[in-house]
Amino acid sequence: MREENLVKVLASTLYEVINHRVSVDVAFKRACKGRCASNTSEREELYHLARNLVSDYIRVTCSLGKEKPYGKIARAWLNGVDDDDLPPWCRLSYKEWFYRRIVGLLGKKEGEALLKAMNERVWWLRVNLLRSSVEGVLRDLDSEGVTYEVDREIPYMIKVIESRKPVRLLKPVKEFRAVPQDKASAAVVEALRPQPGDVILDMSFAPGMKTSLIQMLAENEAKVVAVDISYRRVLTGVDLLRKLGVDPSRTLVVNADSTQKIFRDEGFDKVLLDAPCSNSGAVSKDPGIKVNLTEGKVRHYAAIQKELLIRAIELGEEVVFSTCSLMPDEGELVISEIYDYVRLQRPIKWAHSGYDVVSFYTEVMRFFPHKDQTDGFFLAKIIRE
Repeated sequence: MREENLVKVLASTLYEVINHRVSVDVAFKRACKGRCASNTSEREELYHLARNLVSDYIRVTCSLGKEKPYGKIARAWLNGVDDDDLPPWCRLSYKEWFYRRIVGLLGKKEGEALLKAMNERVWWLRVNLLRSSVEGVLRDLDSEGVTYEVDREIPYMIKVIESRKPVRLLKPVKEFRAVPQDKASAAVVEALRPQPGDVILDMSFAPGMKTSLIQMLAENEAKVVAVDISYRRVLTGVDLLRKLGVDPSRTLVVNADSTQKIFRDEGFDKVLLDAPCSNSGAVSKDPGIKVNLTEGKVRHYAAIQKELLIRAIELGEEVVFSTCSLMPDEGELVISEIYDYVRLQRPIKWAHSGYDVVSFYTEVMRFFPHKDQTDGFFLAKIIRE
């Protein structure tokens, strides 16, 4: 691709991320329309350039000083940016407030290690045991020349170390016998311990990855009610559940607001609340998050989480609460609202303790990018007294 067109694609991707607040994947598709070659390898190379530019956006703008047009930012990045004299948040390419919060929680050395780790993507695959076996998927990965590690803690999870082709184009992924899913995300469902015969509510299910894992672990023998407030996401979720082999006769999908009284109280054995959040722990998956993340967004989602959690405890005897967030506002401080009325368990023994901003930090769980090579997640298992 000529440099002029390359700059246009990169600049357009930045524009979409910043002005329309979409993911890098969506932004790149929009920017590529009518500009990018159909050749897969060329398109992938261009995608990685666009992704890395978005990840480096804060670093580049720190170096350039005054606000510049997106085209000039893209050209400066392609030519190389001198960051020797920049403050640490700029060098790592994060907003100052976020850097200071993480360093304040973990200390400078560990905090910077976490932020650096989130600048790199780690790919995990979850073997879909409703469609295949671990051995069958591993044979396919071997035949496609993939270098991988089978996880010790969750044996159906596979870490992709190197792959000649994009993960989404691997044969078992295209056939829905394996699905890209973060290990920490799988640990959330592991904490729920779904069993055949359980009646389970998934309060914010779309796009359906955790719902499908619930049924996988319960051998398609749980009764699951999967709720989401977004009609569009519900439609996407229904399609994904079908492709993953989830039994539709045992999975009721509902388009509704989980904070409303749409179910009778105490109607479920277990409740999964993977709550909507700022996604600050998912920067490695979508670097556009760190460009658009604000303290106001964290406060907004924390308020929603508290409302949802109170309703979850009314509905189920056991509740698993999780957020893909590194902020205690969306974790420990949410649990502090209900701590005096419940009991906490720690079913995931290899998880780390929470932040010591609360007295019960050893009773909740966290997963960290620099320690676990996962997204940043908060997890709590709550038993209603």
